[in-house]
Amino acid sequence: MENSKGLTFAYSPNSFGNSHVDYWDAVFHVLKSEFPSIQFYGLKAIDENHESILIVSINEVLGEDVFLSPRGAIITFDGLITEKQIEQSRSIFNTSLLGFIDVSQPALLHVPWFKRIVFESKVLGTGAEVGAGQVHLGKILEQSLIELQRVKKIHEKVVPLRHEKIKGINLYSKFAAGFSSGGEFFDIKKDEHQVIVIVTHAKSYVASSIVLNHFEEFQRIKNVDKESIEDFLENLIDECRELDLIDRDNPETLQLDILRLDLRTFEFEGFHFGHGSYFSNGKKLSNENERALNENFFDEAHYKGKLERGEKLIYASPGVLQNFEVRGEKGLLGKIVLEQFDNGPREVLNEIFFQLKKNNEEDFLKFDASVIYLEVDANAFIQV
Repeated sequence: MENSKGLTFAYSPNSFGNSHVDYWDAVFHVLKSEFPSIQFYGLKAIDENHESILIVSINEVLGEDVFLSPRGAIITFDGLITEKQIEQSRSIFNTSLLGFIDVSQPALLHVPWFKRIVFESKVLGTGAEVGAGQVHLGKILEQSLIELQRVKKIHEKVVPLRHEKIKGINLYSKFAAGFSSGGEFFDIKKDEHQVIVIVTHAKSYVASSIVLNHFEEFQRIKNVDKESIEDFLENLIDECRELDLIDRDNPETLQLDILRLDLRTFEFEGFHFGHGSYFSNGKKLSNENERALNENFFDEAHYKGKLERGEKLIYASPGVLQNFEVRGEKGLLGKIVLEQFDNGPREVLNEIFFQLKKNNEEDFLKFDASVIYLEVDANAFIQV
């Protein structure tokens, strides 16, 4: 069989999980309509000469040797996959592993991800020697930018103000989209005894993608403590360093804040890398950390404290500060927090974002902006 210069999807019957063949039929129908030259083959019809994406189930990967050497591998599972299985799979495929797909979820949920693979295949495929590869890359970046801005705007409209009631605390957050590449992402991890908030500000889409992957892995960790947070940060730093996405001489390339709050004692600790700002009961708690995200600076970046009943903690992301700064209003954030703090979370958040968007003629801010507001219940039980 001749080597295909287009992308071939090679899949096994077992990769469907407990769903049926219609799962992949739905995916292939969408891809075929947008990429007519794409090819789909059963696993047995593929030989070593094909440049293909291999789709197999987790049981196949761990149950027998995989002889095919694909451009990439996609491993399917049905509803549940363990950390051990993930690590075993990575040891088999290494960098060829593209990811895991839960086939118990609707097929169309994963279509955007498959589209991205097809886009990237155009760069890896034909035409690079005559400059066509750069044209393809430009189209990919253009399409990715359009998609990212669309998602940002939808998120801003659908979730204008997020509120979660967690044992003993109220947590509010608000986000506004920006034009800048990369962007801000935050995640909340919680269990019966603690809540963890992670916020990152990246200058590149690649760094943002890597951060999201590590967020997903971090969600699986149980009994998080300072050591496991450091392990998470070290793994993130190692991958970003391998791809030259972080630089000790340019700490703004990737900024990160992580806060872990014990829901029994309301003691907190975390790591602060970058220009984000913390406020408590109207007063600024932290200064900008000019150190780059680096394991050698963990001790300097580490902070801890304790919240009392009724106490409030606000975190404003680097993007908030950058948007005010480009307008020559660097001190405005602190003034807003001081004036609005006693009026409640909605008033504080709404006033911050009103001032950010005031006189802004564009749909987006210049930078993504996120604010998180955490308040301990006045009657919360605190373990002594």
